[in-house]
Amino acid sequence: MKALCAGLLLLGSIHAYADYIHLPYAKGWTDNFDNISFSASFAPSRDLPIGSVLQTVKIQNQITYSATCSVTKTITVDGTPVPSMTGTYQTNVPGIGVQFYVTSGWGGSPNPLIQAPSSETLAPSSSGGQPIFYTRADLVVTGPVGNGTLTTLPSMAIQYSGGCLNDPNSPSTSPHSLALNPGTVITGQTCSVTTPSLNVTLLPISADGFATVGSTKGSAPVNLGLNCSKAGINVNIALTDASDGSNRSTTLGLAPGSSAAGVGLQILNGTKPVAFGPDSAVAGNLNQWLVGKSSVGMMSIPLTVRYIRTAGALTLGTVKGTATFTMSYQ
Repeated sequence: MKALCAGLLLLGSIHAYADYIHLPYAKGWTDNFDNISFSASFAPSRDLPIGSVLQTVKIQNQITYSATCSVTKTITVDGTPVPSMTGTYQTNVPGIGVQFYVTSGWGGSPNPLIQAPSSETLAPSSSGGQPIFYTRADLVVTGPVGNGTLTTLPSMAIQYSGGCLNDPNSPSTSPHSLALNPGTVITGQTCSVTTPSLNVTLLPISADGFATVGSTKGSAPVNLGLNCSKAGINVNIALTDASDGSNRSTTLGLAPGSSAAGVGLQILNGTKPVAFGPDSAVAGNLNQWLVGKSSVGMMSIPLTVRYIRTAGALTLGTVKGTATFTMSYQ
């Protein structure tokens, strides 16, 4: 009887550990991953391109497993998705989001990482050791970057399920969570405009010598002013025709109140006429151009305005044009 009982106990022991998943291996069966910490502070430019990665943090873990059945690996994220950015989740700081990644398949060094959320079906297999298993989080730009301290952050969970993973003594089906430590300070770098509205007066000109389309006359300087708190920010600008938002030419059309015809205005950056674009601060906006890098304190953007002859009969009268400028700090 004693021998028989020992045999039964031995069989029970073998059954308890026949199918299991132990992740992270250095911890217990149901423990979570160590939290990921981003750097203490970031000072990105306000209008960095959407999708820019401020920091990537990858943690190496190990996994052991033995499964005689197909196993489903489900990766979920507890957070609010960012619209139009797959796999990206909001934080409490405007313009800052998080993406999560994990090792694909069972594990192992050559396996690529896949972005959460996702689900995989894994074939029956046994680790035969402790393969590498990575978890990763990226801090990414989702829009104009604001200011604040990261306190509300998404989290990720990995869970395995399968008919052979049903032993209560080794609860391999419990979820394993990956959390982010709060406290990172975000300071969106920007400049303030010191000349939000400008009036430019051009001297009157005569119609003599102004018959050829494309010919130019007269000029007046205009300076846009900025005050920047940080050096090295890429300062970009886009000009928009306020009377015709679809204008993409280098000629500013006549605004209401004009009595002249056959004439328009040009705005020059140096000697080059500036093309007009949409009223947007998004990086890469059409006809947006780089002014240069900021310096700490006051900064001036010198421009020139002049008349240009356009098609059609030339009618004498007043010439009025209105343009807006949109700054983008990248």
